[in-house]
Amino acid sequence: MVIHLIIEAEYLLTKETLMKRIRSAAKAQCSQKLEGALSLDIRLFDHMPLAIAECQNKRTYAEKGLIRPVHVSILQPRLQHIQEALHIIANEVPLQIVDLRVSQFYSMRPRVEIILNTVGDDDARLPPKKETSI
Repeated sequence: MVIHLIIEAEYLLTKETLMKRIRSAAKAQCSQKLEGALSLDIRLFDHMPLAIAECQNKRTYAEKGLIRPVHVSILQPRLQHIQEALHIIANEVPLQIVDLRVSQFYSMRPRVEIILNTVGDDDARLPPKKETSI
């Protein structure tokens, strides 16, 4: 089973708002609790700084992923918030995750994309059935 969540992020997204949006989007896509090993892919799209957004070449490179943020201190708290929020569809989220990937990008449309996949599932090669955007 593949669950793909896209959470739109305004400039100052609080922990509570982020977790509430993840919970509601996850609940909409998955009504039962997930069992077994999980693969989690998180893509953080941060707001593009003016220094990059104003320069056409830099903006193009950033949109292609060639210029990326290096805010390491942001990754750990966001990962913890996302794992806490995913408890609504999986009881033991930190223990169930066997494959984790977190990527940061710049974007003119800040958002958080979360792709949760059950490992060893026959449907794992299929694209997500539906996408929830909040």
